[in-house]
Amino acid sequence: MKVGIVGGGISGLACAYYLERAGIESVVFDTTPGGLMGTVHVEGCILETGPESWLASKPWAEQLVRELGMGDQLTGSSDARRRTYILRDGRFVTLPEGLQLVVPTRLIPLLRTELFTWGTKVRMGTEVFRNPKALPDRSVSEFVADHFGREAVDYLAEPLLAGVYGGSPDYLSAVSVLPKFVEHEQRFGSVIVGAPREKGKPSGQPVFKSLRNGMGSLIDALREKVTVIPARVESIQPAWGVFAAGEWHDCGQIVLGCGANRAAPLIAPIDARAGELLASIPHSGSAIRTFGYRTEDVPRPLDAFGFLVPKRERNTIMACTWVATKWQGRVPEGKSVLRCFSTDPDASEEAMRSDLARLMGITAEPLFALSNRWPESMPQYTVGHAPRIAELEARVAAIPGLHLAGNAYHGVGIPDCVRSAKLAADRAAMRSRL
Repeated sequence: MKVGIVGGGISGLACAYYLERAGIESVVFDTTPGGLMGTVHVEGCILETGPESWLASKPWAEQLVRELGMGDQLTGSSDARRRTYILRDGRFVTLPEGLQLVVPTRLIPLLRTELFTWGTKVRMGTEVFRNPKALPDRSVSEFVADHFGREAVDYLAEPLLAGVYGGSPDYLSAVSVLPKFVEHEQRFGSVIVGAPREKGKPSGQPVFKSLRNGMGSLIDALREKVTVIPARVESIQPAWGVFAAGEWHDCGQIVLGCGANRAAPLIAPIDARAGELLASIPHSGSAIRTFGYRTEDVPRPLDAFGFLVPKRERNTIMACTWVATKWQGRVPEGKSVLRCFSTDPDASEEAMRSDLARLMGITAEPLFALSNRWPESMPQYTVGHAPRIAELEARVAAIPGLHLAGNAYHGVGIPDCVRSAKLAADRAAMRSRL
């Protein structure tokens, strides 16, 4: 009997694909398959409605792309022009080279940077003398402040992680968000000592990867290979049924590939504690507004991938990508595209344009403005996340034929979602063969 998959984002569609490849029938239930991922073309520009890329160091998304026969569409970020600005005291300061996320690994760029005061630089330099510690899970802010001081939280951890998780490092779990660095703390004391032991990216490998025709082409390829019922799932019942579009659909198993906030009310009638654990995962929202300008209307050179705005200096925009600098072939000559991100899903176009005027001096009318709002879309890995997920997965594993997949458990990026989808498909396939 077929497997019912609730949620048609990248996790649900990838799960259905892996099941179909294993010879197991499946059906995806979602009113808007694709979730956040999509691509539109405006005035010759390739624009993303949600995620624009994935970390190349995680292999699972690229593996899926190649399995779909789309390897020739893979493209990497233009790392020869890679640079990121951080707003500090109202001006753009270059993020120093040699950072592994929040950990500096090169002395000279650290000494030269204007991002940190000398007190913080000394704190970073002497961090190598720390003794090993095994501490309870704590917030990313507490972890980073303990090693490098509060300034490193404000001007490094907060802007870098806000773009990934859409939340505050004051609440994010160090164990779940920075697991390798927590291991280094336990083993070496110093995360700076431990960081060089991490396997670096292969020579010539870009930091980010995407698809030449946009991320939406991956969604299109998956949709061609799976069955989708464009309906919202209202409830599920054991052994197993899915109620959607006014009727029950019989299924041999169910994969909840939707967000944890959507899965919670579906699973609660079956296992109240599992529903409670899912509901305990908070979600934040975001807004992406993409502006196209004539190049002559942008006063400053777009000589970086973009910029980040720390919370203490932020009005509305927390990150902005200069698309033509980061990606080749997405913006035609004579145009400049700025992709602006806010952790407020209700951020208005006027507020973001006001920020662009303040930060970049842009006062001209845009050629176009694309708006995408994603409320309650980004799960927050708060302190204690790992044991909560362990308990949740143990409870779900005890319910025959029910599986979880998605970004709420072991990673929020596209490769993490694909990996989660494949693991869920493997479990469902194994059960189907019993």
